[in-house]
Amino acid sequence: MFYKRLLALAISLAMQTAHASEDNDYIIEPLAKPSSQSVHLTLDPNKDTFSGISRIELSVLEATHYIEINGLDYAIELAKLIGNTECDLSNTMLKTGKVRLHCDQQLQPGKYTLTINFDAPYNQQSVGLYKTIDQGKAYLFTQFEMSDARRAFPVFDEPQYKIPFQLTITAPNAQKVYANTPLIKAQKNKTNTTHFFDVTPPIPSYLVAMAVGPFEEKAITGMPIPGKVITPQGKLALADYAIDNMPKVLKVLEDYFGIPYVYKKLDSVAVPEFPFGAMENSGLVTYREDILLVDPNNATSRQKQTNVSVIAHELAHQWYGNLVTMKWWNDLWLNEAFASWMAAKVTQQLNPEFNSHLDLPQNYVMALDAQLSTKPIRKPIKTEADIMDGLGLAYSKGSAVLSMIENWIGADAFQKGMRAYMKKYAFKNAEAADLWRELSLASNKDVASVLSSFVEQSSFPLISVTKSGKMLTLSQQRFANAGVEAPKQLWNVPVTIKYGKGDKVASTQMLLNKESQRVQLDFEPQWIYPDKGALGYYRWMLEERQFNTLLKHAKSALSDRERLALLSAADALLDAGKINAGQLMAALEQFASDQHPRVASNAIRLLRAQKSTFKTKQNEEFWPGFIRRSIQPAIAQYGLTSKPQEIPAISSLRAIVIALQGFDGKDQSIITTAQQQTALYLTDSTKVDPYLAGTFLKLAAYHGDVDLLKAYQNAFETTKEPQTRTHLLAALSYFGSKTLQSKVLDYALTDKVTPSDLRIIFSGQGYTESRKKHFRTWIYENYPALSKKMPPFMLPTLPSYTGNGCEIHDLKTTQAFFKEKVSAVPGYQRSLEKVSESVHTCIALKRRELESVNKFLARF
Repeated sequence: MFYKRLLALAISLAMQTAHASEDNDYIIEPLAKPSSQSVHLTLDPNKDTFSGISRIELSVLEATHYIEINGLDYAIELAKLIGNTECDLSNTMLKTGKVRLHCDQQLQPGKYTLTINFDAPYNQQSVGLYKTIDQGKAYLFTQFEMSDARRAFPVFDEPQYKIPFQLTITAPNAQKVYANTPLIKAQKNKTNTTHFFDVTPPIPSYLVAMAVGPFEEKAITGMPIPGKVITPQGKLALADYAIDNMPKVLKVLEDYFGIPYVYKKLDSVAVPEFPFGAMENSGLVTYREDILLVDPNNATSRQKQTNVSVIAHELAHQWYGNLVTMKWWNDLWLNEAFASWMAAKVTQQLNPEFNSHLDLPQNYVMALDAQLSTKPIRKPIKTEADIMDGLGLAYSKGSAVLSMIENWIGADAFQKGMRAYMKKYAFKNAEAADLWRELSLASNKDVASVLSSFVEQSSFPLISVTKSGKMLTLSQQRFANAGVEAPKQLWNVPVTIKYGKGDKVASTQMLLNKESQRVQLDFEPQWIYPDKGALGYYRWMLEERQFNTLLKHAKSALSDRERLALLSAADALLDAGKINAGQLMAALEQFASDQHPRVASNAIRLLRAQKSTFKTKQNEEFWPGFIRRSIQPAIAQYGLTSKPQEIPAISSLRAIVIALQGFDGKDQSIITTAQQQTALYLTDSTKVDPYLAGTFLKLAAYHGDVDLLKAYQNAFETTKEPQTRTHLLAALSYFGSKTLQSKVLDYALTDKVTPSDLRIIFSGQGYTESRKKHFRTWIYENYPALSKKMPPFMLPTLPSYTGNGCEIHDLKTTQAFFKEKVSAVPGYQRSLEKVSESVHTCIALKRRELESVNKFLARF
């Protein structure tokens, strides 16, 4: 979603044109502009509705009979405008999320106060101001991003309207109340307390937040401002890990930006029902409780890393996103990309033992990005479905591209540009091009031309490298799956080439901005690796002889990160039709015994993934043996039980091996162990290896009976430990028989499972073709109830649950079912396009490569 920019003047004009083209019925007509807002809400978690009064100081910008604000779900009792003219306003709530307020007499330009009295229900889909029950107690939370503040109160709910907010909340005396700012005073009567909160600095409406309930809290020390961790009852003992990490993360960020944290407090709330990982509300950050609350004595390294990384992500937003805010949602990708990029940097600095540098975000999304149906990460935005479409791609592609840029211009120049940008636009709105301008000035390089080529285009380049002595020729074309006619594209690509011969290793950097360019090396290399540090957002291809030579030298010449990227690149070459499946599987086997467990893990995962695509009735007997052989080196090297002081990567690899032995290898001894360990876990979860607990619970569930299902449900409903709850929820999705699967799916529609938890309880429903088929049928039969329960932003993803795979019949059924619903849920059309392309790509790959796979399997 970057603005294309080659020259400053051209960029300015392009930005104006782009923004104008995005005007649509979902955007408030610019007839009025707010300057500040106060909101007084009367909230009681034990009721189902609430009421409020909203006062907005605004300027009417031109003579008009109406103005527009945003609104969903609430009912207006009174709307009055006082200023040059006093008018009782009538209101019309539009389907586009706007409210039109009409005055019979013409309003003249000038300053006014808009007062609206309203009533509303608490939301039941984990958005807006919503109510949730935890351990029998009611709580209220908010989630306003992307466009759900309008569900809680009348507001100009667009990021460009960045204004001070003042919240006043009246709640029963027994309830604790929190907001973005410190409490100024409280007035108490016999039943209720009115809490007056300080005025916020200018913030967009999506960052306003509040929480009401019988919470517990614990202060965070060591920060320059006050802060606390806030939890539902009975969970405060799990807050210490986050309390220890918060000041460290904040200090690193303050040092990086060169600007102190600007808000008056920093509270963190553990939320039992939450549709995302976390939300960066200024001064009151909310987190899924299983992320914020960690027992360090019984947590995996990945769980600890997630805690640090997500805290770093949300606190990075306090500068990038909160202090400086996008003008419109087309730059949301940059908010999230920068926070993800910064979180990786902070996590690696504070906790190098997590090996977070081995998390390569590009590897998770490039297959999606290559599809013709995928939009650029900077694209026009009209509806919330447009915002959510490809948001995960925006996080990962965006952060990977930023890493590539930092590597190209240098870390010092990148930081210098970022600091200048923050100081220039503090408390204001800005656009992507404003950042590119500062990065270009700091580095004296044309940053904008590189960034625009990656964010305003979908997909990425495939760079072919050929060698002639010391001379390399690099050619680029759009990466596309085999057989796909993709449009021609050109990128400006920073490429860093690593090469070596004997003990000599060198590198060279170039900007590939033509279809083909040449570069001369210092010596004729024996091997070439076209992406030093695995920091490029591109795929690469060598001549077959050179590729085989690189494979031979990979374990000694390439870093762990580079070997991980090599595996992913090889897998991509199969999709592109540049190698066959047998060649890929042979290459992957070499790395299943890699000296680094993370590399071995990825090799094994990629080998297992081939089964999902290529398993048929004719070859199914070969797969269990092949899977067992592929994991044998890891078993021989690391064993099936943990050892004292082993590194976390080994423990994580063991979990993959045991899952494959149990599920794919059908190893009865593993299944029996899983059943025994599950019984122990249900008694005392701390006595089971945390790295294996999730795997054991899923295996036991798959082979379990109705009594085990009831035991899971009881433990899920009564546990106070968030990670245990998440493990059980995921395991519930694996119950194997059709009868038990139906019971689990019906359980998902009860109030025991929150709307935000649906994605977890759906996660294992596609394991085995028969279970996948039953899940599809259940979705069709229960669509009315399911569509009412799912969070609105999640609903457009539903076709991906029914149409995925390699079967044309399933695709056609999905298309027929959802076609008539596209007008009601605009996001369905985009999902159907993606599902269709994915299925046809899978079918073509299977048709093209099945013979190669069968020949490979027949060798054993």
